[in-house]
Amino acid sequence: MNKSIPTLCACALLGLASSLIAEPTLDEFRQQVEALRKQERALTKQRDAVHKERKAAEYKLVVWENEGTLNDAIASLQVRTPKKPRTVLIYSRTKGYRHQSIPYGIHTLTELGKRTGAFNVVATEDPGVFTSEHFMNFDAILMLNTTGNEAIPPGKAREAFEAFLAQDKGLIGIHAATDCHANWSNYLSAMGGIFDGHPWGAGSVVTLYNEEPSHPICNHIKTGEQIKDEIYQYKDDEHFTRDKLRILLSLDLSGENMKKGGMKRKDNDYAVSWIREYAGSRVFYSNLGHNNETFHNRMALQHFLNGIQFALGDLEADARPSAQVGNGSAQPLPAGY
Repeated sequence: MNKSIPTLCACALLGLASSLIAEPTLDEFRQQVEALRKQERALTKQRDAVHKERKAAEYKLVVWENEGTLNDAIASLQVRTPKKPRTVLIYSRTKGYRHQSIPYGIHTLTELGKRTGAFNVVATEDPGVFTSEHFMNFDAILMLNTTGNEAIPPGKAREAFEAFLAQDKGLIGIHAATDCHANWSNYLSAMGGIFDGHPWGAGSVVTLYNEEPSHPICNHIKTGEQIKDEIYQYKDDEHFTRDKLRILLSLDLSGENMKKGGMKRKDNDYAVSWIREYAGSRVFYSNLGHNNETFHNRMALQHFLNGIQFALGDLEADARPSAQVGNGSAQPLPAGY
């Protein structure tokens, strides 16, 4: 059947429209793709800027919300008069998991030193600090939640770290200081152990066992006291051993809800803090410090202050290994455990 004149006209118009909406040329399409890439980059920069601003605001909020609690906690602490002005390097570089409590931890530890007069703080995440001309002037290094095998890079930085500890210096580890440098045996020997999981997560309320109730670093803590924090277990190796470490606090496994899945140690030795002497220096380590709240907890702050002052040489404390003083194993497990 022959098409009518109107139908023929409509088909002609459709053909003309199709020719007007032609596919772009290759160059035009490349330009479209590049325009989309630029738009995406701009949005990414905007997102990163908002993320950075949000993190800064959250940090300020935490400081503001807890200012009164921190003030009260620090005002209640006992401090030893330093033998001379002290400066502590707080190093918090992460090449693995990054704890959200790091900024608040730096803030509270800085305030702790300043308000008690025990020490000043220089805080950095720049590994260049270890090879700087001023590095050996620090009295102690505080490893604050450092993670990953490259927190302190191999080479001159590690050589300087080891040279530092060969002098009369201090080393302090907070929480994830045992979750880094699994490939650096000398670091593990100095710090005293390496992370092997955390059966007790950030929301766990853990019960503490004071293995040294008369020891000046932990004599303010009673067995049975509790704190909400994430607690590590340590690999059963030559680094974590009571033949080398003076265990101060451990977990009281008789406490409520202390038995958790993932507990690996056959000896049930779940230490929380210890001290030791290493290569001419003094070492203090505490597993506490995952949560923001730990850094304004009076019990934890006094423990940190005592340990830092021990590492600085301003608090005299017996650092002989636990096994040497007759404490060569973990406390007995409760009946039926």
